[in-house]
Amino acid sequence: MSEDTWAGVRERVLRLAGHPQADKVFGARGHGFRLGPVMDEERLRSLEADLGVGLPAQYRGFLLRVGAGGAGPHYGLMTPVPSDDGWQWRGVGLAYRGQPTTAGFAGRPFVAEALQGELDALDAQEPERDAFTDDDAFRSAHAAWDARYEELYDAQEAGAVFLAEQGCGYTSLLVMTGPHRGTVWEDLRPADRGIEPTGHDFTRWYRRWLERTERQLGITPAAPAR
Repeated sequence: MSEDTWAGVRERVLRLAGHPQADKVFGARGHGFRLGPVMDEERLRSLEADLGVGLPAQYRGFLLRVGAGGAGPHYGLMTPVPSDDGWQWRGVGLAYRGQPTTAGFAGRPFVAEALQGELDALDAQEPERDAFTDDDAFRSAHAAWDARYEELYDAQEAGAVFLAEQGCGYTSLLVMTGPHRGTVWEDLRPADRGIEPTGHDFTRWYRRWLERTERQLGITPAAPAR
């Protein structure tokens, strides 16, 4: 991947904050067009050691050259930060802080598509009261069904990072493992649509947001310095 991918992007994003109509952009009140500091190689290697795999190259380049988190699509990007329990992605500096993701969870296999099939099958097997002779038996069966459903539901997010809060319960995820590694997916389960691919890798997803925002505000990006 060319190093030019992220050339000038940090400056372009920060420039948006000074526009008089900046707060009219969707999500701007969540991140204020602020970016966190970039990360250095030492911190990235520490994060990758905790993750158990290397970061997707495009996202790694972003962390090195643009920022660790902050301004971005929807209500802004989560930031990887170290803690006593290891690295986690958290909503540092965001008004609407999304669900944190641990590096250990993000480093697991991403099998959301396969688990959706299991969830669909389980959904059709939800216990019904009429099939039981007493309330206690029904409640016990339904509790076991519900526990298994929640287990599979939560496991769908494994292998990905909760990247951005979209609002209304929808989120953007960055896949860290497997054949879809480096691509952005959307968690649309509140609308009963599952976890679906956007069709974009991280670079395309982020740059589309930046270019769309510049067009909305009537800003012509300056050519990157060489």
